[in-house]
Amino acid sequence: MATHKRSRTGCWTCREAGYKCDELKPFCGRCTRLRITCKGYGIKLKWQDDGVSTLAKPPRKGRKKKTIDQVQAPSPTSIVSFASTPMALSSPEFVFSSPESTNTMPTLPLNSPGLSYGLSLDDRWLLNYWVEQLSTLISVAPRHGVATPFQRHLTAMAYESPALRSTILSMAANHLALTSNNASLHLQGYRFQRNAIRELQQMIQDPVEIDAEPALATVMMMQVSARLFGDDDEAHVANHLIGAKAMISRHEGDGWLASSNARFLMSLFAYHDILSSVSRGSQPLLDHKTGFTAVEGEQQLESIANVLLVVAQISQLQHAIKMRKAESPTCPALSEDENTTGRRIQQTLLAMDFVACKQEETQENTDISSTAEAYRHAAFIYLYRTWLDIGAPNPISMEHINQCLSQLQQVDAHSPLTSSHIWPLFTAGCEAIDSTQRHFVRVRFEEMYAVKRFPSLKRVMRDIEHVWEAKDTEQQTKGQAGMAKVDCIQVILKRRGREVELA
Repeated sequence: MATHKRSRTGCWTCREAGYKCDELKPFCGRCTRLRITCKGYGIKLKWQDDGVSTLAKPPRKGRKKKTIDQVQAPSPTSIVSFASTPMALSSPEFVFSSPESTNTMPTLPLNSPGLSYGLSLDDRWLLNYWVEQLSTLISVAPRHGVATPFQRHLTAMAYESPALRSTILSMAANHLALTSNNASLHLQGYRFQRNAIRELQQMIQDPVEIDAEPALATVMMMQVSARLFGDDDEAHVANHLIGAKAMISRHEGDGWLASSNARFLMSLFAYHDILSSVSRGSQPLLDHKTGFTAVEGEQQLESIANVLLVVAQISQLQHAIKMRKAESPTCPALSEDENTTGRRIQQTLLAMDFVACKQEETQENTDISSTAEAYRHAAFIYLYRTWLDIGAPNPISMEHINQCLSQLQQVDAHSPLTSSHIWPLFTAGCEAIDSTQRHFVRVRFEEMYAVKRFPSLKRVMRDIEHVWEAKDTEQQTKGQAGMAKVDCIQVILKRRGREVELA
């Protein structure tokens, strides 16, 4: 009898656990039987450390071409949760049931007819959805009847870059699966995701000849996609910010920031890097003092970027405190330098006043100033947690919690500015102890989800509920002093084993 040869082509769940996989599609029998997440059969992209000379290992020579069915599929739980809520599309002409029918095609054309040349009907259908719908939901920039920064900088680039095009088509398919309640589109999204990873691997083989802008755009959109559409509790295969950092570091000083595309991509990286530093409890990957002047590169969003630069300083302070305590666990809570830094950051935030410097009295400017003020008060909450280790119900924090939520409440849920509200809403919302404020937080996340249909919004709301449970438990056992010591970010890191999606 021939000896059994161990399979190395099973699903990632079985391979990582060391078990034989029966390779059923889309979910293997073992994962289905044990009711665990089947991670599928797709390609995994892992970024190497900064010290490594190349960004990724060269791909192995293909053994045999896989069939179209051998792609990574979403877990059964993710399909159920994605399709659980019916969606009324914003307008009746947007019925995305099948690209084969002209009745199901979006009525709005691509910005340039040339963009659709050479694309299949499916690809054109999804690219159109990206241009007209999804890119506008992602962007923070107010509408002026012109293209958003994502449309302006990425759409034409996507036609030239297969990796970027596959990434945004994957996002479009995943979002359409939610808005049309068609779970089969998730499989199409994973096919595009697989293609994007393969095409990116080919693109970055030669770090010298790499076309920096399309490569960085691809990695950053992979980051955005992972944040918006990633599975609930599945750790991300790759932290795309690390790959983006490596690309940026290779081109620093090359003068490539003279390009408006590059400035947009740098602002996108800075936004995600700074907010990710908050959720992972560490310093940002890069120093953004000079390269980050406005969110999405839009001058009118400069005030929000100014607050984020202060948030980066708070993350650096938190990192310094952690490193010192790790080296000497019995040392004082704060060193003299750290206390001085905390006071300096406090004075910087106090000196900011975005309401007073508001220019023209329009709803758009009001929304921007309200968002910037909400960010400023959220930064105070973050500072006092990092510097003084306090939160609600401490009166020092309560004033900023009240002000932050009040500013957010002034912005309509349909405003594009709400795309940037997750961090202040999480920061103040987690610390909220008043039932009315907690109700507002729940309702606002529900409203944002109804408008945008991003799974990350439901995930963040569940995280807030976990924090409320932890804070209420501490109050019952240790009183208000115990409640004030509960660190919202640490609750999720310890209970869920992952970061909060704040960007």
